[in-house]
Amino acid sequence: MSFTAPCRNFIMLSITICTLSAQPAHSDASIADHASQFSKLATARSETLGIMGGDNGATGGTYKFYDDGTTMSVTKLGGRGTIGNARRIGGTSLSWVPMLGGTVGYIDGKNRFLDNPVLVNNTEHFSTTAAGAEAGAKFYLTREISITPMLGLIYSYSESRFSPGTALGAKLKQQYSGQLFDWDLQSLCMVPSADIQYEKPLAEDWKLTLSSRYAWFNTWHLASSSTYLRGSGNSYDWKNKADIDVRLPLKFFGFPLHTGGFVSLDILGRDFRDTVGSNAMYTFNGRVVLGDLRGRWNLNWIGLGLSYIKSDTFYGYSIGLDTRLQF
Repeated sequence: MSFTAPCRNFIMLSITICTLSAQPAHSDASIADHASQFSKLATARSETLGIMGGDNGATGGTYKFYDDGTTMSVTKLGGRGTIGNARRIGGTSLSWVPMLGGTVGYIDGKNRFLDNPVLVNNTEHFSTTAAGAEAGAKFYLTREISITPMLGLIYSYSESRFSPGTALGAKLKQQYSGQLFDWDLQSLCMVPSADIQYEKPLAEDWKLTLSSRYAWFNTWHLASSSTYLRGSGNSYDWKNKADIDVRLPLKFFGFPLHTGGFVSLDILGRDFRDTVGSNAMYTFNGRVVLGDLRGRWNLNWIGLGLSYIKSDTFYGYSIGLDTRLQF
């Protein structure tokens, strides 16, 4: 995933602030208003990139926007898994099992301002490093239906580096380095989430899984090089997914091969929606994995997955390891 018009606007706001600062005819209130907008937009982008890097629900990959050719790569490693066997709740038919999850991610992108006549021939390099962890419990209401509430934290470090290619770009970089250009921001995000899952064998070697996960992200800033980047933000991601798994009549190293995939729809809200310029994201996935590992190396399965991601404003693809954990 990448950022679109709302996030490019904060660069234009930077130039507006510079222009206003150089013209005494503008009031302090006008300058403060534009600075406030810059702070909101830049903080929202950092919040979104931190979520994408540190939350297990976001998909890694390479993304490109239709309008200006902005590209971004998201590299992630993580997963979720249960700990031990399910435990009965009293004398009821309900049971539960502890759940842990964790993700580390690195995001790297480049904006060449191809649709911006003021900043064309200049380049912004942006990156975010994020790490997230979550804990909770999975409650089995029936053999097929479960509910999993989780609570997580994401730490992220974002930075923007401006490489001037014009005289104006060089002047702005020299005058506002560390503030409007070449800034960094550290954030912490609390992530309460809940998902409901329906899992049903369709045949001896076929299994259907339907799931819906709602995650709320409350982010606040820890430190920044820029006095403009202060405050907090809120976002949400409601992911609805249909997954099919097929165990093949083939084995590798004594373990059965599985194939399958999923289709998902993410409904995005608040800062997340405003940053990417869309309120919906579709993912189409296929995989081939080595399954039924039964907890070896804390893995339930491991293999290769391929995904295509589509939205109104961007598209992307991902290829890499597909893993499920079992502690």
